[in-house]
Amino acid sequence: MESESKKTPTWVWVVVGIVGLFVLVCVLLIGSGIYMFRQHVQTETASTQDVQDEFEQARKRFAGQQPLVEIRASDRQVLVHKPPEEAERRTNLQSIRVLAYDPRQGRLVRVDVPVWLARMVMSDRGGSGRRRITIGGDNIEFDAGNLTFEDVERHGPGLIVDVDDGQGSQVLVWAE
Repeated sequence: MESESKKTPTWVWVVVGIVGLFVLVCVLLIGSGIYMFRQHVQTETASTQDVQDEFEQARKRFAGQQPLVEIRASDRQVLVHKPPEEAERRTNLQSIRVLAYDPRQGRLVRVDVPVWLARMVMSDRGGSGRRRITIGGDNIEFDAGNLTFEDVERHGPGLIVDVDDGQGSQVLVWAE
């Protein structure tokens, strides 16, 4: 009789199992996020000349192309050149690449964002259509006119953003 009263109820084991599974899933998600970030973001210290050469090489690939989002250095006005709605979507894009340089920190950052993640980030759940770009420590917020990832697909592989603020900060974003 005494051994039956000390037996742990089944529901306690079920709760402990569910909590343990939840903790394991959280650890796996955090670990996967850290691994993914380390695989897709590279940061290095670089000289101004090396940076200029790298940006020149990258820009040569897109000579004559109009970027999807244009930011005028003179007045920081943002222009979005949305492709027509009837333009064919190129769903074979693999990644969105970013090359950014901040001369104050002397850091060159390369980011390779998988398309599925870029699609998720660009979804505007709030419906505001507002976007923000940070260049040289300055935030530029603009009305993207409901710019969507489908617009990026219609734009196709090529230049998305090309910004040189004239003070050394540069950002290139393109789709491959």
